[in-house]
Amino acid sequence: MKMCKSMWGEDDPAIHYGLTCTSGPLGGDAQIAALMCMEDLGGMIFFVDPLSAHPHQADIDSLLRLANCGNVIVCSNPASASSMMHTLRSALLKGGSARGMIPSFFETLESPAVEEYKHQQAVALAN
Repeated sequence: MKMCKSMWGEDDPAIHYGLTCTSGPLGGDAQIAALMCMEDLGGMIFFVDPLSAHPHQADIDSLLRLANCGNVIVCSNPASASSMMHTLRSALLKGGSARGMIPSFFETLESPAVEEYKHQQAVALAN
């Protein structure tokens, strides 16, 4: 959220900032996953230190898998997050006409692989 506020300002009453989650080992990845399950998240900034081992690696993998299944935008480093901030600003200023720019912010999406997985599960259960 600090990146958003530094780019867009903290005092603009027209801007409503979203939730800031706790650190991953303290449940932040679970908070984000819950938002995705509720279909209430169109994108996320989720930095992971690439040079350190993570005791909660399974949680990180689960979160990224869920984001891929939901076709949610993931910014995993400062460069992609900064780029996304500019895209978000542009899309928000354009309003409804920006639906094609960042569709996951306007509707719930699903990876094409999910439909095939559900079909395979239905076939397996039918046998």
